[in-house]
Amino acid sequence: MTLWRSLRARLVLSHLLVALVSGLVIVVVVRLVALQRWDRVIGGGEGMGPRHGADGQAGMPGFRAEFVDSVDQAVIAGVMVGLLVAVVLGVLAARRTARPLEQLRTATDQLALGRYDVHVPSQTTTELASLAEDVQRLAERLHETEARRARLIGEVAHEMRTPLTVTRGYAEAMLDGVLPADQDGLGRIVQQTRRLERLAEDLSSLSRAEEGRLDVRLMDADLAVTVVGAVSAVQDRAQAQGVRVELDVPESLVVPHDPDRITQVLTNLLVNALRASHPNGQIEVRVTTSATGGTTGSVTSPDTVLVEVTDHGVGLRAGEEAAVFERFYRGGETATGAGDEGGDSSRVLGGGSGIGLTIARALARAHGGELDASSPGPGRGARFSLRLPARPTGPTYAD
Repeated sequence: MTLWRSLRARLVLSHLLVALVSGLVIVVVVRLVALQRWDRVIGGGEGMGPRHGADGQAGMPGFRAEFVDSVDQAVIAGVMVGLLVAVVLGVLAARRTARPLEQLRTATDQLALGRYDVHVPSQTTTELASLAEDVQRLAERLHETEARRARLIGEVAHEMRTPLTVTRGYAEAMLDGVLPADQDGLGRIVQQTRRLERLAEDLSSLSRAEEGRLDVRLMDADLAVTVVGAVSAVQDRAQAQGVRVELDVPESLVVPHDPDRITQVLTNLLVNALRASHPNGQIEVRVTTSATGGTTGSVTSPDTVLVEVTDHGVGLRAGEEAAVFERFYRGGETATGAGDEGGDSSRVLGGGSGIGLTIARALARAHGGELDASSPGPGRGARFSLRLPARPTGPTYAD
């Protein structure tokens, strides 16, 4: 039973059945046509005239029977040869069809074993070639996913190593009596512990972002209030650093957004801008709208809201505009020089954990918007632009 369920056997059997049915049809048709033709000729058709005479009448039945037998033998011989040829061609066709499928099965088996660098042979048949391309593309994507997973594990381990080493160092020094277990030493341990907690929270948010499970609930809210609140949350830090924050927002701008999530995005951008800024520097926060001609009554209705956070600090190098949104991105030395806190771009990107901007972009996209970065060059500042639709775009909209 297993044999007849295989593709090879079914292809051979299909060829054999087609040849057999064709042979039977030929036998029936040839016999009918041949005998009818015989009777017409012998009966006086075809201009040959009727056959008379006792000898002729006596010999006709025997001769007719011999003619029918010869026709049957010829047709049967042809059918047998046709069946044999059908079997041979069926076997060849089955091998030609089954071999690419076996190659694809081998490739998928390798993928199931975690060997994502498998090479899928190209095929000549259109359908099989499309299937082979799909399997090859799947292998490449799985390979990229596995590489990202391995890189993420290494990056997380690297991020955790520093606070754990500092915490252990202070704890061992206190146990050995090298450092007193006073408020300052314990405060440093608490600080590193909070850094680990923040990293864990950011990793959880990143996981939800990559799985598309970020909790974003849109509602009609005043974006101007949201922006002002985010700026107010970092004003103390800006004043301590001597950085002035210039705010340019309309008096009121009601658009559908999640105030908590947008505050998270803006806070991240502002903290990054503060880290990138020089002492006594300046940060501009600007909110503008754009429209494509839609109107509500006599007032033009905006289609897009743009929130820009601009600093004049360390800036970005060419190519970093997209790279800064990669998780745990590490930039090289910029043109600001050594000794500057912003000299290493890894210190000013990602909100401290290295994945803040990754989460911020995911939140922007969850709103149906986008988050981009631009910079005129190292040492010349950077601008982060948050674009949000001014109208509801998703099923998470709440009245």
